[in-house]
Amino acid sequence: MGVPSRFWNFIKGLFWQGQKSLEQANPEAVYEMAIRKMKSNYQQMHTAVGRLAAERNRLRAQVKSKSEQLQEVEIDLDAALAEAGAGNPDGAELGEDLINEKDALESEIASVKKELTASEALVTDYMGKLRRIESQTKNMESKKDSMIAKLHSAKARKAFGDMVSGMSTSAEESAVSDIDKYIEGVAAQADITDEMSGATREEKRRKLRASARTRSSKSKFQAMLESRQGGGGGQKAAAAKATEGKGGIG
Repeated sequence: MGVPSRFWNFIKGLFWQGQKSLEQANPEAVYEMAIRKMKSNYQQMHTAVGRLAAERNRLRAQVKSKSEQLQEVEIDLDAALAEAGAGNPDGAELGEDLINEKDALESEIASVKKELTASEALVTDYMGKLRRIESQTKNMESKKDSMIAKLHSAKARKAFGDMVSGMSTSAEESAVSDIDKYIEGVAAQADITDEMSGATREEKRRKLRASARTRSSKSKFQAMLESRQGGGGGQKAAAAKATEGKGGIG
């Protein structure tokens, strides 16, 4: 396939897709176009059937007229036969002409009746087609109403379903969960930063405990030192007090 053919097929494909989208967006217009086309076909066929019926009626009238003429000829022929039988030469001469006229009329009537039979069959056939088109048009109009009503109902149910689905908080809950994770991540980064700078609360508490332990250790050591340094003076004071006590008693 050449490039021009492929390009043309591509263009037709785009046009078909566009047309299909427009039709789906306007279903009532699609039904209306179909109904109008069927009504147009009905009118055209109705006109054609009318012409066929007129021709059929003309043939019927012709058969009737020729049959009436034949009946008159047959009456005249009987009279001519009677006159010829009575010896009237005019009756015999007129009888020959009447015989020829009778044969011609019978031939014409037979031919017209043949045409009439074909015409009546054609009219009957097209009348049946006309009734089918009329019935199809009415069915299409009824189908249009029911299908459009069905479409409106489906759209309403779909809109309600979409509304109910939109009431779900799953999307919002997922978003909140993501934000929670983000906040926890930022907080963890801040903690790491504080730990790296030695400014976290745990670090401060650790330093405070260490400082307290240091002071406690120094206090104990100082007490022991003071106790040791002041141990001799204490003993002498105790001995002096004991001596004073003895002297008082004596």
